[in-house]
Amino acid sequence: MAAVAQPSPHLFGAVLRALQGCDPWSQSMSTVLSGLTAHLSTAEAEHLPEAFAGVLPLLRNDRERLRLAVEFAARLDYFEAAGAVAAAAVELADRDLLLEAAALCGNPTADGAARARVLDAVHDDRAALIRIDPAVVPATADEKRLHLQCWPGARSSHGQEAALAPVVVIDTQLDALAALRLSVRLDAAGASLRRLAERGGVPRWFGPETVLICHPKTRSRVLSAFPSFSERLILYEEIPQDGRGTDGLLRRVNAVLDGFSKLEIEKPGSDVETVVWDPDVFTAGVYPTREAAFLAAASASSLNYLHKQRRLVPREFGGGWYWNFRDVVAVRTWQYLKSQAVRRVSSKVVEALVKFAGDSQAVQLGATSEGDMLVDHGSGWVNAVTGQSALGLEITEIDAVFRPFDYGAGTAIDLLQASANTRLYPTTLNGTPHLQGHRISAKALASVEYEHGREAIEAAYPELEGVVFEDTVEVGLRLLKAG
Repeated sequence: MAAVAQPSPHLFGAVLRALQGCDPWSQSMSTVLSGLTAHLSTAEAEHLPEAFAGVLPLLRNDRERLRLAVEFAARLDYFEAAGAVAAAAVELADRDLLLEAAALCGNPTADGAARARVLDAVHDDRAALIRIDPAVVPATADEKRLHLQCWPGARSSHGQEAALAPVVVIDTQLDALAALRLSVRLDAAGASLRRLAERGGVPRWFGPETVLICHPKTRSRVLSAFPSFSERLILYEEIPQDGRGTDGLLRRVNAVLDGFSKLEIEKPGSDVETVVWDPDVFTAGVYPTREAAFLAAASASSLNYLHKQRRLVPREFGGGWYWNFRDVVAVRTWQYLKSQAVRRVSSKVVEALVKFAGDSQAVQLGATSEGDMLVDHGSGWVNAVTGQSALGLEITEIDAVFRPFDYGAGTAIDLLQASANTRLYPTTLNGTPHLQGHRISAKALASVEYEHGREAIEAAYPELEGVVFEDTVEVGLRLLKAG
């Protein structure tokens, strides 16, 4: 989709509806913005800061919504809105708005005219001056705490007298929509957000409780300005587009943060797939051969071959073989590596994954075409067997294996989210795909439709009245066909 030159009327309308439809007393910023971002394109997300700036004049007679919009802009570091926020603050003589304008002007990429206007308006207001300029020396304990929160580069690596929010800096060169969704999650987890623009100075942000998510070229720019900034705190990668990938990135951010400056990440519920590396989860699941093969993007003969080679050790029950979630992931990883590689991929990777018992502290797992199994606890890849650092290896993250991919016989479904309303969790219904939010398997729904027609499903499951389940039925039909 081509980038739009400026915020579209649709985008202005979406922002206004989000602000006017929310209840600031009962709804969090993440709730409001999650609803807004669900319908945005990447091109619109790129211009969301300007859209927030554009709606401020329309909210001047609604002070509550105006403050809410300004708070959102400040918490997301939408420095592009600094001029509009400053204009509203000066016109309304509102100190709270002026402080938010000062915070936005602390970003070196903010408009110079807006910064000059704010400086002229604040006079000797220390709280505002500290937000704008890191060179202002704090004189009191409260001022010191404010200074350390605004300018985390001044924090000591030996810890602080009181906990301060960790700071996550996001490179504006990354995908705007993915960055926005990540920002909403980070804010809800207690992080303070900054945006580092491609042009402009590198501010005094980079300290021991700062994590930078950026493109590799931005890494060089930051390290040139702050040579002492730890490379361990730089995650240079694209931001995931899906919720599961974002969960993994949040865990990686948390893993590199020390002390009690940690994100407060919500614990996943029973229908969330973010803890699959937990030993009790990774080794769960009971799949008959054909279902395991379907989920692993392989053939039943491939599983039997790996069994004969003792790469896999399934359980025997009632004259048949049954496989667990770890077996499925192991075979699927082998299939994925073969689909991506131009050279031979060793089946030893299957054996390595099957021997892996799970690791609840793992941020991510990786594999190589030579059959190495690797784990990252937040400080870099190490061999899961030897514990040695993995240097110079071409590593595939296992998270990629869960997503759809093309292979010789077709296209693998998303392993953990086969469709919009279909989930797989190893400890729910023995790991078979099921309808999200319900303990009803996709195969059970498909069986009812196959035998009695789709209208019979709600008769068999009255709790599904008004629930969207058609896509789960389609997944179930594929599973029945595979079985």
